[in-house]
Amino acid sequence: MGQASNDLSAAIEAMLEAVAQNEELKRGLRMATTAAGVSEVAAKAGVPIDPAALVRHYAQRLLDASDATAIHNFDLCGWDAGELSWTMKNWKS
Repeated sequence: MGQASNDLSAAIEAMLEAVAQNEELKRGLRMATTAAGVSEVAAKAGVPIDPAALVRHYAQRLLDASDATAIHNFDLCGWDAGELSWTMKNWKS
């Protein structure tokens, strides 16, 4: 996946470690519903994460995974059928 992916994985891990130590950050991450929201929490944790890079990182990991792993990881998102349908209807190409 390359050095950029490894760097972003390390940044995500650093953010999660910081969040685990701070109730305000935990609350912020739980409430984040966008990539920009996650990036804001990361910045407050002292870890710069670009929202577009974050989205591409997760998407690439889904693409690189085996079928079974991709399905499992997608299912972890916990989207219900309504959310998924709305998302696909409004998806930009």
